[in-house]
Amino acid sequence: MKYEIIGHNMQLLKVTLAPGERIFGDSGTLVSKNGSIIMTPRIVGGIGGLFARKITGATGMLTEFKSTGSEGHVSLAGVYPGKVLEIDLDDNQVFIAEQKAYLASEDTIKFTFQMMSLGAMWFGKSGITMQRFVGPGKVFLHITGDIIEHEVTNANPIEIDPGHVAGFDGGLQYKITFVDNIKTAMFGGVGLFLVTFSGNGRVVTHSISRTKFAAQIYIDGKSQQKNK
Repeated sequence: MKYEIIGHNMQLLKVTLAPGERIFGDSGTLVSKNGSIIMTPRIVGGIGGLFARKITGATGMLTEFKSTGSEGHVSLAGVYPGKVLEIDLDDNQVFIAEQKAYLASEDTIKFTFQMMSLGAMWFGKSGITMQRFVGPGKVFLHITGDIIEHEVTNANPIEIDPGHVAGFDGGLQYKITFVDNIKTAMFGGVGLFLVTFSGNGRVVTHSISRTKFAAQIYIDGKSQQKNK
């Protein structure tokens, strides 16, 4: 498998497959393909895999893209303006991602879900489940806005607004904390909670909050209708 990430602020993933190779992609992400690529809906991981994807906001069935006869290529993209991030996982290595971030993966990647603690029900402002990917293989995520990566160490933990967390290494520890004071929460525009990550590993954030972006589009749309 060869791949290329194309574009700047609104990127897409182009994958070139040799005959017999395949990848899986989330439904609704196809941009283009050539005639050598056959698309087939698949329940990957059995009923358990279907359930895991549904409760994390992904589609229950994935689309298998397989090249037959000759080299094929397929392009995939997310529905928000943003960038594509490749996560290359070793055997049994884990990466946790926000809901709806999944774009595509090699067929060796295991897709499950991660139950966050009860205190994390505001995690990403989208529930207590996140997507859990287990290697070996590559998984491709769609990140809203620009990608910012942080290296966390035991000596250098980091606090992040939950709406900007795109994903993190499975070995990191996290906890949900209140902001400094209620005045900050009410008038600072930062929300009630922050996520503190500690340990050793990577946290990936996006410059635009997916939920804030969607909410602002809705507000702007209502305002335009009112002014007509």
